[in-house]
Amino acid sequence: MHLFSVPCGDMTARYDHDEATGTVGFTLAPATVPINAATGLAAPADERPPEAGTAPLVQLSVTGDRSVHQWSEGVTLRDRSTTRELALTGHHRDVHAGTTTATVELATPDGIRATHVLRWREGEPCVEIETSVVNGTDRPLTLQLLSSFSLDGVAAVGPGRDDPGDTVVHRLRSGWSSEGQLVSQTLRELHLEGWPRVALGVERFGQLGTMPVRGFAPSVVVEDRATGTVRGVQLCWPGSWQIELFRHGGALSVAGGLADGDFGHWRKALAPGDSFTAPRAWLTAAPATTATADTTSAESRQSADSCFQRLVAMQDAHSPHDRAAERELPAQVNEFATTWGRPTHDRLVAMAERLAGTCVKYLVADAGWYDGGHGDWTKIKQSAFPDGLAATAKAVRDHGLVLGLWVEAETCDEESTAFSLTEHLLHRDGVPVTAGRRRFWDLRRPETAELLLGRIATLVTDHGIGYLKIDYNEPLGAGCDGAESVGEGLRQQAAAALDFYARLRERLPDVVIEHCASGGHRLEPATMSVSDVTSFSDAMEGDHLPIVAADTNRLVPGARSLVWAVPRTGDSDATLVYKLASGLLGRLCLSGDFLELDPGKWQLVADTLDLYERARPALASGRWHRYGPPVSGYRHPEGWQALVRPTPEGDGVLAVLHAFGSPPTTPVRVPLPPGPAFTLDAAVASGPPPELHDGALYWLPPAPFTATACRLVRPARG
Repeated sequence: MHLFSVPCGDMTARYDHDEATGTVGFTLAPATVPINAATGLAAPADERPPEAGTAPLVQLSVTGDRSVHQWSEGVTLRDRSTTRELALTGHHRDVHAGTTTATVELATPDGIRATHVLRWREGEPCVEIETSVVNGTDRPLTLQLLSSFSLDGVAAVGPGRDDPGDTVVHRLRSGWSSEGQLVSQTLRELHLEGWPRVALGVERFGQLGTMPVRGFAPSVVVEDRATGTVRGVQLCWPGSWQIELFRHGGALSVAGGLADGDFGHWRKALAPGDSFTAPRAWLTAAPATTATADTTSAESRQSADSCFQRLVAMQDAHSPHDRAAERELPAQVNEFATTWGRPTHDRLVAMAERLAGTCVKYLVADAGWYDGGHGDWTKIKQSAFPDGLAATAKAVRDHGLVLGLWVEAETCDEESTAFSLTEHLLHRDGVPVTAGRRRFWDLRRPETAELLLGRIATLVTDHGIGYLKIDYNEPLGAGCDGAESVGEGLRQQAAAALDFYARLRERLPDVVIEHCASGGHRLEPATMSVSDVTSFSDAMEGDHLPIVAADTNRLVPGARSLVWAVPRTGDSDATLVYKLASGLLGRLCLSGDFLELDPGKWQLVADTLDLYERARPALASGRWHRYGPPVSGYRHPEGWQALVRPTPEGDGVLAVLHAFGSPPTTPVRVPLPPGPAFTLDAAVASGPPPELHDGALYWLPPAPFTATACRLVRPARG
């Protein structure tokens, strides 16, 4: 039975109630698609298989409950007896100050209470869901699963409507220096055909530890061609997580949140009266653009990319906007790929002198500016900075730039004094967690967090530092001691780390903060909420650099994603342009040997900086379109790609094109936004710049691994 629906801009949230069981299901559909056509949840009773049922909108399990579906033990903790006992006790809607809130309250017969809260803020492309539970019984309970969200009706059911080839699951695979790769598979390819109907199909994926974008990113997009809809989910959490695709009776539902007791070693004790709230999730829905069953088709990738853009746009809506200088999207230089951990006063000042008058604002001294190991943050390397860091900061500032410093805040290495302060460090099985040369500060301890906050804040304020690059180069693993399970210990540490960075921002209100995790292993919304910018990847050099730089636009806004361009003295002009154009796929970050470049090659760098400065409005818009065939690999990529960013007003475009191995032998065609004709304003190119005609950009790659980048403008409206 239809319970109620909630308009959410261009989406509709729908709640259905199974009166026989008390179960409440939830789905989200585009407002332009009739709800009966957009989801199997609303299929007529005579078309919906009886075994499909309604997928509960809260997935909850406590230790000692029982499985319901055959062969589900060890495969999933969802749909167990506790979840099936949750019945509707109340629901209400509220609209206030541009925010729509829908609340559904559930309870088991013995008093466990669960609440699902949906919020939609006017103008946002996603809804936000938060789930909580209260132990209303008279006995202690131990949670082993509480979903952040559970979305039903993701694929159509009924005669002729449940071909597993019609539903495509789009995920983002990630590895070191290979973040954000789009992987698209049909339900058939995922072995979720749903036959026989009573069979259970589960695809559970996620990661353990404190690098949430390692293996997979915590998001998924499901494209249902039978109903012409696409739905996306993004978890907002920097610790262990999971997402489950669940198929039973032909129906497909998706749930996710914290990695559970089976997958993430997570148990959470609740005394009578205690409550617990799962991390937030963002969900969105839109019409699909795909008509074919080809997962590699341009239409399928366009459907997925449009959905990922809606999810990423939420980061801008919920990101900090308190650093006025960041609104101008200044470029920066990081010297790491120049000195490889050996920064000096003289080198930094020479860089500042060369960069004076450009759009570069921040000059970052990366690892190696300190004496001893990292983690103490009390000693400056005197041989490199004989007059201290404050003198270097002043000299850099005299050239119009701001000095930044690298720190790895959550860890310490074996050369530091901190390494032996075991009372302040995380333990597992009674001994300090040691990963290679690193150990981890226990940020759950107030005295530890305050010690570290004090040291970093003093370092910054005493030396005139205006930018912090906060790195993180080892994951914690399954968890730590100090809680009822190692998974709960990890959850507490991840929450404490977010609180630590929020407090650091409060203590340093004028300092810009970058987050990095061996490149892009923390490209998720919770970390971005305490960051101004982030590192896109460690893929700073190599043929695959522009591929990763384009891919990570599915994870974070390009305006907040630092993409490195690393000139080398031995680079040909074509190679240099290939690298520099890659830097224009996000926020430009220079490194490498640019001080040693000859005048001609430095002019290419200067032209790129000028192009970046002109094109910043397009980068700030958050909109982009990728063109070109799927790229086959990173080590030996072939083909080409183009990324086009229009300005919000439609009066300009930034286009960045790259050719890989075996490039096209005829000009590639890149469509441009409709409207008055564009003209070429500025370009950096290998060979002739692209040509404009018939509402498109045409470019013939002059050779393998070449590139061009250009800004196009429309005449001002009279």
